[in-house]
Amino acid sequence: MRKILYLGFVLTLVSCSSSKQVFTEMYAPEESGLNLVKVTDDTSNSILAGSTYKPAKYVKNTGIFGFGTIAYYADYTRQAVGYSKQGNLAWNVNRLLAISPDGRKLAYATDLNESSNIMVRNANSQGVATQRTFRNVHSFSWGDDGNLYFSDTNGSNRYICSINAEAGSMMSQLTNGNVMDMDPVSSGDGKKVFFTRLTDQGTAIWSLDRETGTLTLCARGFSPCLIKNDPDSFYCVRNSTDGRSEIWHVNYVKGQESLVVSDQMRSFTNPCLSPDGKWLLCVGNSVSSISKEENLDVFVIRTDGTRLTQLTYHPATDTCPVWAMDGRSIYFISSRANKDQRYNVWRMNFSLESLASR
Repeated sequence: MRKILYLGFVLTLVSCSSSKQVFTEMYAPEESGLNLVKVTDDTSNSILAGSTYKPAKYVKNTGIFGFGTIAYYADYTRQAVGYSKQGNLAWNVNRLLAISPDGRKLAYATDLNESSNIMVRNANSQGVATQRTFRNVHSFSWGDDGNLYFSDTNGSNRYICSINAEAGSMMSQLTNGNVMDMDPVSSGDGKKVFFTRLTDQGTAIWSLDRETGTLTLCARGFSPCLIKNDPDSFYCVRNSTDGRSEIWHVNYVKGQESLVVSDQMRSFTNPCLSPDGKWLLCVGNSVSSISKEENLDVFVIRTDGTRLTQLTYHPATDTCPVWAMDGRSIYFISSRANKDQRYNVWRMNFSLESLASR
């Protein structure tokens, strides 16, 4: 009997690569024109980002009383993790950075008192961050209704919850039971919440009707990315049997599905739709020209599957990209320019002109 080893759900402060590398002053010439700016202060924050690790084919454990061994196989087609068989790399896909609907504030997760919680602060200047949750939070988004939607850990279970992003302390628990629910996003009208549910059968995207409490299984996959003017559709990630993470477009009402981006050498996760609905940000693996090793970088692609462009090239980890509300800049989390490999929020330019010059 094959058992599944669920990997990749623990948040960590550092990349779990085989050898520690320091990228304090290292320069990636391909990033010229991005006007990179560090938004947070690494002396006062312990910002979280998903770890990377080498995929495990199986792990052998001694059975009860030492009789025999049990092989736990890591079946990545059934997990909510990024996976590149070609690149021999896997990574967490938790949504750990969000921007307010008016674009003025950022939310990110920090490690405080041995638990991870959401902090909110101004987006464009150094300043004091306010802690908005007091639980153990792992993935979240900022809804148009002014609420933070997040996955809360309670023992071995995870529940979808919400709280006002800027005031009060009353938390609402939206799902319950013996479940693993994560990565929630709210519809524009706030009437539905979409999220990833992990079961023994694999990953699937579900919706919760806030008015009726009805739960609906929408499609297989994980990391839903909603489309503002198309409430029947979303983008999501699926892990193929060939060992790649791919981004798909799904109309769950009509049952129509189309592949947006897939690559033999790379995998892509964390889709994030631009304010004008024409571009998708995503995280992908690539080989650094500096370190010669696989790492995570930020990519952008047209929603029709054209113009795939790599934006960051630094050998450190770049992940969790989100759009500024004007679509002219991108926020992301990176361990670059930090001798202790601590993560910070960074901002970079995005323009069609800069893409055309590449």
